Amino acid sequence: MSRARAVVAHGHRPAVVARVAGISRQAIYRTPTHRPAKAGPPRQRPGDSAIVEVARANPTDGTRMVAAIASRELGEAVNRKRAQRVMREHQLLQPIRGLDRRRRPGYFRVHRPDELWHMDMTKVWTAQHGWVYLHVIVDCCTREVTGWRVDLRTRSAEAIGCVETAITTRAVPAGVLTLGTDNGSQFTSRDFRRHLSARGVTHRRGGYRDPESQAFIESWFGQFKKRCAWRAEWETLDQARKEISDYIDRYHHRPHSGLAYRTPAEVAATWRDMRDLHTEAT
Repeated sequence: MSRARAVVAHGHRPAVVARVAGISRQAIYRTPTHRPAKAGPPRQRPGDSAIVEVARANPTDGTRMVAAIASRELGEAVNRKRAQRVMREHQLLQPIRGLDRRRRPGYFRVHRPDELWHMDMTKVWTAQHGWVYLHVIVDCCTREVTGWRVDLRTRSAEAIGCVETAITTRAVPAGVLTLGTDNGSQFTSRDFRRHLSARGVTHRRGGYRDPESQAFIESWFGQFKKRCAWRAEWETLDQARKEISDYIDRYHHRPHSGLAYRTPAEVAATWRDMRDLHTEAT
């Protein structure tokens, strides 16, 4: 800031200096203030320790998610700025993700559960078998995980088994569901497409090198890797399946930023209540 003020003092326009420096014009004239040493440490409020515990238990989450989880545990609203202050004092703030990543305009219109699912595959490491393969399906309305499985191989048979289990478990009728996938070989295979057609499921494939077309499942995998896969050391396939199952159970009862910080389980329950009321009315 001192450098910017010096440049302005030499006659350059503040607006130009602020734009080049990447700061606001207000920041040029703001006098930096520091907490007096005699003031001592900032006053702790009741509940700050709970915020610290939540932040340490969820080391990959930012201030908004920590505030949402702490609000649930304390039974009172926790402001994001309060969570930010407490996390800064204990050096728990996470680095901000770069905002210069590629973006493209677009959105998904989803009006009900089981209308649009996104499906994809990733690999996770086990000591016994090396890389194993995880298929996951996410409902784009409620953000529930509708189906998943871990296998030693990733072929059309494993992908079909994951889809079939999800459709059977949720009793999805024919003609109402669209399944979005990328262009992986198991998803473009003749057997996979034939099975979806027999089930009355519309298959929508995203563009090549276009992860935004699979935004919901790509986001789910990104959080899964940070919160679970990259922090785990799985010895066997059974251990991986158990811990992934536990993670998915916790995920269903965890606030979701895309659901206004409600949980997928709460959103799904709301839709079930609405359906029951409609059934009783008719």
